[in-house]
Amino acid sequence: MDRAAPEGLSCRKGAVLDAKIWNKLPEELLERVLLYVPLQTLARFRCVCTKWNKYVLEDGFTDLREQVSPQKPWVVMTSTSNSMFAYDSGLGTWHDVPIPFNAYNLHVVAAAGGLLCFSNAWFHGPSMFVCNPMTQKWRQLSPMNTWMISTVGMVYDDATATFKVLVCGRLENHTMITEVYDSQSDGWTLSGTPFPARKYGGDTSLWCDGIFYCLTYPFSTLCLLSYDLSQGTWREVPIRMPSPIMSPSLVESRGKLLLVGGLEEQEVFGIQIWSLDTVKQEWEELERMPSQLCKEFEAKMVPSKPLSCFGTGDSIFLSIPTNNYMPALMFDLKRRTWDWWPVSDFPATLPAVNIGQSCGISFEPRLNAYV
Repeated sequence: MDRAAPEGLSCRKGAVLDAKIWNKLPEELLERVLLYVPLQTLARFRCVCTKWNKYVLEDGFTDLREQVSPQKPWVVMTSTSNSMFAYDSGLGTWHDVPIPFNAYNLHVVAAAGGLLCFSNAWFHGPSMFVCNPMTQKWRQLSPMNTWMISTVGMVYDDATATFKVLVCGRLENHTMITEVYDSQSDGWTLSGTPFPARKYGGDTSLWCDGIFYCLTYPFSTLCLLSYDLSQGTWREVPIRMPSPIMSPSLVESRGKLLLVGGLEEQEVFGIQIWSLDTVKQEWEELERMPSQLCKEFEAKMVPSKPLSCFGTGDSIFLSIPTNNYMPALMFDLKRRTWDWWPVSDFPATLPAVNIGQSCGISFEPRLNAYV
């Protein structure tokens, strides 16, 4: 095989790689190198030759890479019609990632299995696109019946390499409907009767242990709703919610459902994380943000734009929407540590379509997520 030398690999600055050596690199050594290469670089390596492209997409390689150098989540914070800005929590850097279609007036509304779902969800007659930003593969979903979206969710099935998108909203006559898109059939199916429109409070429905979850609106009457995809039914989960709670958000972590929000007790602001005990059917306190960090976080908050929370894997992110730099704290569930993400390289301004709507969504980028 006439193999080109991989871009970006050198023993010192300015060194030229000897093609005679790299063209004869043993397969086992090549595998070891690729196991530790950053994901974005690995995505570029796919263009070297057909064999490399096939190799990095094989299940055996991707499984081994997950064991050797597990991919930490990225956070998509903002997007334009051409690209999106994402934070790589593993490398602690920002990436400007191209969008393979015209995303004018679109923004990310859901993520699952390495795929991102884009939509103009806050416009009448919404449309949807799903893409893998690492492979630049994408598809536009067939038209839906929903005229105005209330909440949207997404799930990816590794066994079948297919995905489904849940949309709950209303028709033009204000009738509430639920639709589910199946990538295998490339079509929408009406499924389940939703609750009244005022019930749905968040942009995103969260997938956890086979069920979609979302919170109600207004948050003064906070409760937890669930949608069983296999049964096509909605229900209100009979569980007492912490009260009062400011800017509540749901987060999924390793099969567990978490609730994050602000509390104000005796005029002292705090941020707390709860975990859902499915046996006792109650929220149990998992973590509280240290008081000094809470003071720093509160000082950066904008009254008209409450905090936004999202997460995946072992990471939870709490951001403060602003018109320029968006401060955010990261909480590592394994290490139980808090850190501010870096200020440098953040975009100078944020597109208006993101302000007051989705203020961040996290996902785990993958090369073997198929659109």
